[in-house]
Amino acid sequence: MNKFFTTLATSLLVLGSAFGSFAQEANSLLWKVSGKDITKPSYLFGTIHMLPEDKYFFTDKMQAALTSTDVLALEVDIDVPLAEQMKMAGEMIMPDGKSWADYMTADDYAAVKSAFVDSLGFKEKKMEKYSKIRPIYVGGIILMELIGNVKMYEKELASMAKKEKKTIVGLETFQEQMNIVGSIAIEDQMADLKESTASMVRDYNELLDAYVAQNLSDLQKLSDEEGFDKMEAKLLTERNDRWVKTIEAKLNSTPTFYAVGAMHLVGEKGLIEQLKAAGYLVEAVN
Repeated sequence: MNKFFTTLATSLLVLGSAFGSFAQEANSLLWKVSGKDITKPSYLFGTIHMLPEDKYFFTDKMQAALTSTDVLALEVDIDVPLAEQMKMAGEMIMPDGKSWADYMTADDYAAVKSAFVDSLGFKEKKMEKYSKIRPIYVGGIILMELIGNVKMYEKELASMAKKEKKTIVGLETFQEQMNIVGSIAIEDQMADLKESTASMVRDYNELLDAYVAQNLSDLQKLSDEEGFDKMEAKLLTERNDRWVKTIEAKLNSTPTFYAVGAMHLVGEKGLIEQLKAAGYLVEAVN
């Protein structure tokens, strides 16, 4: 697993965490999809793209669900050629050689710098280095450094699937993910950076606690943020709408273990409710 993938995936998790309020009637990270003409069920599994090594878990029921399917579907196929990684890494850099300071007032930039140095404990030189990177990716970089030894469900699941000789597919390509991020205006990214830097670690820890407890209701509550409509549409809603069509097309023919960020499961526009609305039986596996 390369650092580039970790940064991209984690950044999408950190920023992709807003849906309108909706009561989730059961709490589980694993959901069985059956009904209609399905002869063998598929499963939805909510991941967190990066977590401390000592918090990682994968239960016997999760393993049994994975083993019972023929295909592992991740958000993206994580086996990306090096040349493609290098190309996409270049797209993480701020446009036209600019830095965050070019998009902020002096006071706002000083406040962000203070959050990095005083709240997060980074040296000024490192903060200045980060300021050359599009803000949407910085959350993942910070968390990687602060957490230390990490586990990633995508890597672990891919390893298990390979041992069982399963096909591994992506619901979208890495370049498609990069295009989604690239379509979010720098000004919107800067606004989110100013609001969230100081509380980033606290927010992640709350998210992690809810995830480890497999508490979708708490995840839903934590996602109920203001001022995120544009990013929400790009990072969650629009992707869910595309993915559910792909999932429906395969349900009758290919038993699949779909592993996507847990925030894609919750809410009225989440995968669980969209599949229920389409007439499928979607049940929590506890």
